[in-house]
Amino acid sequence: MKIIDRAALTILIIGGIHLLLIGLIGFNVVETAFGDPEQWGVRIVYILIGLSALWCFKYYSFTPRGGSRLKDR
Repeated sequence: MKIIDRAALTILIIGGIHLLLIGLIGFNVVETAFGDPEQWGVRIVYILIGLSALWCFKYYSFTPRGGSRLKDR
């Protein structure tokens, strides 16, 4: 599972940088690389970013010390 966790976190960080570029300078990397927003390549990238964000919700269960509240269960 560590591979999935790291991949999801990496995709989420790249997605955040993508949104930063859109907000600051209006440059959409995904549409530049994959074409029109209606094409499947762009949709797949956005779906992957969204699924990664949903996967990373589980990190809210961790305590600030790095341990899980569910560790003793």
